[in-house]
Amino acid sequence: MPDATDSEHCPKCSFDQLEALYQINVEAKKYAESASNNYSGGAKARARHHSIRKKALYAFKQSILESLVERDCVDEVRLHKIDNREYYCLYIGEFSFHSPVDDWSDPPADDLSASPTELDSFESAAGSRSDSLSEREALTRLSDVFGTPNDYLSAPFVEYHHPEFAGWSYLPGAIEEGDKVDGRFGRDTQSPYEEFLFVAGDEFDTQNGHCRIRDRYEAWLTPLWDQSPITPRPVYDVELDGELREGVRQRRLVDDWYILAETLHDPLPDVEGRQAELAGSSYEQPVEFDLGDIVEIDPDRDESGPYYWRIVQASISYNLVLCKFEPVGPTEHSEPSLAVEEFADDVVAVHDSPPALE
Repeated sequence: MPDATDSEHCPKCSFDQLEALYQINVEAKKYAESASNNYSGGAKARARHHSIRKKALYAFKQSILESLVERDCVDEVRLHKIDNREYYCLYIGEFSFHSPVDDWSDPPADDLSASPTELDSFESAAGSRSDSLSEREALTRLSDVFGTPNDYLSAPFVEYHHPEFAGWSYLPGAIEEGDKVDGRFGRDTQSPYEEFLFVAGDEFDTQNGHCRIRDRYEAWLTPLWDQSPITPRPVYDVELDGELREGVRQRRLVDDWYILAETLHDPLPDVEGRQAELAGSSYEQPVEFDLGDIVEIDPDRDESGPYYWRIVQASISYNLVLCKFEPVGPTEHSEPSLAVEEFADDVVAVHDSPPALE
């Protein structure tokens, strides 16, 4: 292997680093070919996976080349045209690297010729090189100095029969289910139905105890009762009866812990987040009954009614306030629970005590 020590400008353009950079270009081409073959063969998930990795490696390569230009490590830049597309060819030590002109906001050199040299292929000026260096070794070398290709993934997970991390788990920036969302991968993967419902400081009672919101953030999670896909979902750090619980899913709070209403007239008085607004708008007209009241229900206005149900509890689920009942007086059965909007129009009277005792 040639010794290029005398031509090195800094540790970032050492022969080992340039060899690794050359190798990831080889690996990116392999992923591109694999993605095309898998797509043609109907293996769409594998094709998407390898396409994501290909793009990440090319973006990682581009960031490294820009870093080497900034450090004046590039010996020469030429303009080439290959397959009707223009590329900068950056010569560094004994290596050369092509990069599309469109990928640069500013040219990597000031003394470029106005007309490009047309080439038939991307063959290195140094001739054919071995690709015996493994992908893992090449990426590990580069990640020690330049960061990680995991920062350039267009999507974090690929759906096979189960979600799989799209990047390289042995490199920095790898993520797994449950990790906090850190700003990568954009916002297009978030479900539009998964907005934050609470803010720090909100307090409310649940069937599991008194809950106070300490912090909120998004984490990469599957749906609560499903296995795919993994997307950013709202979670909270909370105090439950004074005990800190971290990473509690929002759906766990709403659909599993059961948030309890204090009164039907103001279900969540100590909540400033979106959930208070949703719960407060669950029924358009004011109701004349509340928790503990006995409501006289006559849904059909016929001889089969009326029914007498005591409202023993109310819980909140997004834009619904659900009332739980027990039958009283002459009534033997009641619905297990109904949203306020489902029975409010059928209430013909409100009682403090069972009608038989009035």
